Amino acid sequence: MDQVLSSVRNSCRLLKIFLDSPKELGVTELSKMLQLSKGAVHKLLSTLESEGFIRQNEKTKQYTLGYTLLELGTKVLKNHDIVDFSMPFLQRLVSRTSELVVLCVKDSKDAIYVAKVDSPHPIRFTVESFRRFPLYSTSAARVLLAYQPESFQDEILGETLKTYTPHSYTSVSELKQDLTMIKERGYEISSNRRNAGVTGIAAPIFDASGQVTASISVIGPSDRVLPQKEELLRETLATVQEMSAQLGYRSS
Repeated sequence: MDQVLSSVRNSCRLLKIFLDSPKELGVTELSKMLQLSKGAVHKLLSTLESEGFIRQNEKTKQYTLGYTLLELGTKVLKNHDIVDFSMPFLQRLVSRTSELVVLCVKDSKDAIYVAKVDSPHPIRFTVESFRRFPLYSTSAARVLLAYQPESFQDEILGETLKTYTPHSYTSVSELKQDLTMIKERGYEISSNRRNAGVTGIAAPIFDASGQVTASISVIGPSDRVLPQKEELLRETLATVQEMSAQLGYRSS
C-alpha cells in the first residue's frame, strides 16, 4: 500500500459519498463524513471542481457531482463489451416475459446493474442503473456471490448484513446455505428480500473459462411473477444458456 496517495484516496472517498447521499452536500457535511478538516475538504473540492468532477451550486453553495464523471461513465459503458453483447438478449427476454430485465456484474466487493430493459406494464417495478449494492442483497447479486470462492464469500459476509425489509437476511449461516443451493441448482428465485412485494428470478452467465462474468434477473411485482414463475424461469435459463454458449462456455 506504499504506492497509495492519501490525497487521491480521499478524493475518491469524497466522490463515492454521493452514491448514497443527497444530490448536494456542503463542506461541513463532507468533513464529518470523511472525518477530515473543513480546510482539507475544501482543497479536495477545489481540485475536483477544477477538473470537472465536482461542481458547486452558485445559489446554495453546496456541491454535487460534475459532468466529467458522466462522460467517463458513458465511456466505460461503451467499452464494456458485456453490455453491448447482452442488450439484444435482454430486449428479447423482456418481450417474452413482459417484466423488467437487468444485467448485473460484480465490481470488487459490490454488485452493479449495468444494463436494463423496463417492463411494458403500466404497473411495474424498476431499478436505478449503475448504483452499487451489496453482493447479497438481490437475486442477481446473490447469483454472482454464489459462484465466488468461499474465502471471498466469508469476506463479504464478515461485515454486518444490511437489511431492507423484514424478510432481508440477518443470519449469515442461512445466507451461506442459500448460496450453496443457488450454485447447485443454477438459479435464484426470491421475494421480498430487497423490496417488499417484489420477486426476482436470476441466473448466471458463464464465459469461455467457466467463470461467472455476470447474471441476468427478471424482476416484477410478486403477485404477477409468482403465478408464472416456472415459465419465467425457463425463459431466463434459456437466455443465459444461449449467452454463455456464445461466449464460448461449454458445460461439462
